[in-house]
Amino acid sequence: MTWQETPYTIPLAVAALTFVISAAHIWWRHRVTAAKTLSLIFLGGSGWMLGYALELAAVDLRMKVFWYRVELLSVVLVSIAWLVFTLQYTGREKWVNRRNLMGLCVIPVMTLLLVFTNEYHKLMWSRVEVSTEGLFVLAEFVHGQWFYIHTAYSYFLVLCGTFLLIQLFIRSQRLYRWQITALLLAAFVPLLHSVLNLFGVYTLVYPHATILLFPASSLAVAWIVFHFRVADIIPIAREAVIDGMSDSVIVLDRKHRIMDVNASAQGLIGHPASALIGHSIEDVLPCWPSQIEFIHGEREKEIVLDQKDSQHVFDVRTSPLMDWRGNLVSQVVVLRDITERKHAEDLLQESEEKFRTIFEHANDEIVYLDKHGVVIDINKKSEEIFGYKRKEIVGKNFAELEFLGSEYVDRVVRVFREVVTDGNPVPALFELEVEHKKGSKVFAEVNARLIKKNSEIEGILAIVRDITERKKAEKQIKQSLKEKEILLREIHHRVKNNLQVVSSLLSLQSRYVKNSHYKEMFKESQNRVRSMALIHGKLYQSKNLADINFAEYIKTLIRGLLHSYKVTRGNITLSIEIGEVSLGVDAAIPCGLIINELVSNSLKHAFPDGKGQITVKVRTVDGMTELIVSDTGIGIPDTIDFRNAETLGLRLVTILAEDQLDGTITLDTRNGTAFHIQFEGVK
Repeated sequence: MTWQETPYTIPLAVAALTFVISAAHIWWRHRVTAAKTLSLIFLGGSGWMLGYALELAAVDLRMKVFWYRVELLSVVLVSIAWLVFTLQYTGREKWVNRRNLMGLCVIPVMTLLLVFTNEYHKLMWSRVEVSTEGLFVLAEFVHGQWFYIHTAYSYFLVLCGTFLLIQLFIRSQRLYRWQITALLLAAFVPLLHSVLNLFGVYTLVYPHATILLFPASSLAVAWIVFHFRVADIIPIAREAVIDGMSDSVIVLDRKHRIMDVNASAQGLIGHPASALIGHSIEDVLPCWPSQIEFIHGEREKEIVLDQKDSQHVFDVRTSPLMDWRGNLVSQVVVLRDITERKHAEDLLQESEEKFRTIFEHANDEIVYLDKHGVVIDINKKSEEIFGYKRKEIVGKNFAELEFLGSEYVDRVVRVFREVVTDGNPVPALFELEVEHKKGSKVFAEVNARLIKKNSEIEGILAIVRDITERKKAEKQIKQSLKEKEILLREIHHRVKNNLQVVSSLLSLQSRYVKNSHYKEMFKESQNRVRSMALIHGKLYQSKNLADINFAEYIKTLIRGLLHSYKVTRGNITLSIEIGEVSLGVDAAIPCGLIINELVSNSLKHAFPDGKGQITVKVRTVDGMTELIVSDTGIGIPDTIDFRNAETLGLRLVTILAEDQLDGTITLDTRNGTAFHIQFEGVK
C-alpha cells in the first residue's frame, strides 16, 4: 500500500479530529435529542474529511475507490442528520417520527447499496480515470445517473435544513443569531466544496484551494460547541420557556452589557429589546446596579424599584454562566415581582401578632398539641394553672408531664387515641385534676377541638379552665341541699343522659356487627334503653318530678320505633287512645318497656305484606289502669305459649306485667293480636 504526501492531508486530518472531539463532547455531555443528532452530523463530517484526505493521499486506485465510498457513506449520514437536527433545533420535533425517517432513508439506502455494488451496474460512476496533477496522483470519477439523483436529493435535504435555520435567524434574538450564523457557516463550507467538485471546478484550480475551507469549517464547529454551547441553548426553547416566563430575565456579558431580555423584562424596563441589547445596564438603568450584586456566584436578595408611581418589591437572583474552562461568560439576572406576596406576608404577620396577643391574654388556659400528643405551644395563663414555664412543657408529650396523675393520664391517653386514631368524636367537655408544681391540686375543665387541614388531623386545641372554686362551690351545694326536687331533677337528667349514651353506644357498636341476628338484638336493646331514657326525660321535664304525661310519652316512643324499623309512612297506621291517665315512675317504666316490646313485635312479624294497623289504648276502668296493645296482622300462632316463649321479648312482657306491675295479662287472637294488661297504677 503506497501513500503520497500532499499539503492537504494534515489540515484535513486536523479538521476531522476537531469534528470527532466536538461530536464526543456533545454526545457525552448532553442528553437532549438535538444534541445527539448534532454529534452524528459532526461524526459524519469527520468521516467525510478523513475519507477525502486519505483518497488524496492514496496512490493505488483500489484504495482511492475505497475511501471515495467512505466519503459517500458520510455524505448520506450528514444530509439526513442535518435535516433532522434543524427540525429538532427549530421546534418541529413532531415531524421527526419513524414513518418520516423511513421515508427519508429510502434514497440514501438505495444509494449505499449501489455504491458498494457499482462494479455490476455502473450507476454511481461509470469509470475512474487516474491523472497526475503536478506531483500528485488524482482519481477522477466519471459519475453515473444515480449519482446525480443522490446529489440532488442530498442538496434538497441540506437546503431544507438551511431554509429552516434562516427562517429561525430572522425571528431570533441577537444572542441566538450568532449561534445560527455559526451553524450556517459550518454547513456552507462542505456545500461549497461539493458544488465545486460537482461542476468540475477542481480541474481548473491548482492546487485545490477549496479543500483548505474544511479546517475553517472545523474551527466554526469548535466555535459552535465551546463558545456558543449550541447543545445547551436552543432558540426555540428560549421562545417557549424564557419569553413565556412571567419573571423578568436579563442576560449580561462580563462587562454588564445586556445580551438578551425576555418580554417580561422589556415591559419592566419600559424599552424594547432593540433599545437595550448591546447597552450597559448602568446606562439603561442607572439605579439598578447599586441594588443588584453582580458576582461570580449565585446570589438572592430583595430590592425595591419605583414602578408607575408605586414601589414594587422584587426577588432578584443572579447566576453565572461559565465556559468549559470555568471562566465567566455571562450572568443571568431573574427578577420576580413579589409585591403581592410581601403584602400578604405583612398581613399574615399582623394577623399572627393579633392572634398571639389574644392567645397570650386569654382568660382560659390554651394548650395546642400535635397529632402525636406533643405540646406545640401554651399561653401564659397555662403557666399559672400548671406552675411550669412554657419551655418546661413545649416539646414534650402530654403523657410525660408530671402534673397529670396516673389515673388521668390513662384516661386522657385513651380519649386522645380514640379521637386521633379511631376517628371518634371529641368529648365536648371533660374534667381533670392536675397537680400544680408547688403540690396543690387544681380542678380543670377541658374543652377540646380537632384542628384539621385538608381533612387530615393536624392536632388538638384544648381550652383548659380552672374550675377549682366552682368544684368547691358544687360540693358545698350538694352537702347543703335540703330539697329533694333539685336532687331528683339532677338524677333524672343524668339517668336520661346516661341511658342515651348507652343507646348511642349500642348504635355505634351495632355498626360493626355483620350478623343480622345479632344486629337485631342490638336494635332491640337500644329501643328498650331508649324507652327508659324517655321516661326519665319526661320526669325531668315534669313539674313535680313524679308523674308524666303518658300520652305524649307513648307518641314519642312509637315514633322512635317506626323510625328505628324504617317503616314507610302510610303503610302502617297508628291509633293511640289515651285517657286522663297519669303514671308514676314505678308504673311508667314497665309500661314503656311493654309497649316497646309489643309494638316492636308487631312491626317485625305481624305484617308480612308491610300494611296494617297498630292500636295502643290506656284507660281507667273501675280504679284499674288498662293497657291494650293490638294489631291487625297475621296473629300469634296457637302453638306458641307467650308466657313460656323462647323469645326474650314476650317473656319480658309477662314478667313486667305480672311481677313489676302486679297485674294480669291476657292474649286475644280472634282478630289479629291483642294483649290486655290490667294493674293498679292510677295516681
